[in-house]
Amino acid sequence: MHCDIPEDFPHLNADPLRVRQILLNLVDNATKFSLPGGAVTVSGSLGTRGEMIIKVIDKGIGIRPEDIPKILEPFAQVQDVMSRAHEGIGLGLPLAKSLVEIMDGRLLIESEPGKGTTVTLVFPKARVGPRGNMDPSAPN
Repeated sequence: MHCDIPEDFPHLNADPLRVRQILLNLVDNATKFSLPGGAVTVSGSLGTRGEMIIKVIDKGIGIRPEDIPKILEPFAQVQDVMSRAHEGIGLGLPLAKSLVEIMDGRLLIESEPGKGTTVTLVFPKARVGPRGNMDPSAPN
């Protein structure tokens, strides 16, 4: 797993427990569907309009474009050889999407079978706080 988030990345004005749940669901999926020896990257940046962008990127099995709407529905799963081999009831992505939308954000998925998946979270500028130090032991 790789983390590419600037040390002075701004704070997100949102419920930290819900943000943690979103990221855990996305990283769990990325890890679950990565091939052996694959990597998962979490990155953070600011968009041109000041919005916060967080991406979870894997180089795993990928998803067919026509299946993306389906996996965002509760309890839905894409039934291929890899997904049947993994546990889950199909709530991680729908829950993450709902929580992001409650926080005025968007969840976007780009994927290609055999090449991997990028899930992008976009939170509006109104939710972006001041730049901070990522080290929790550092003084504010």
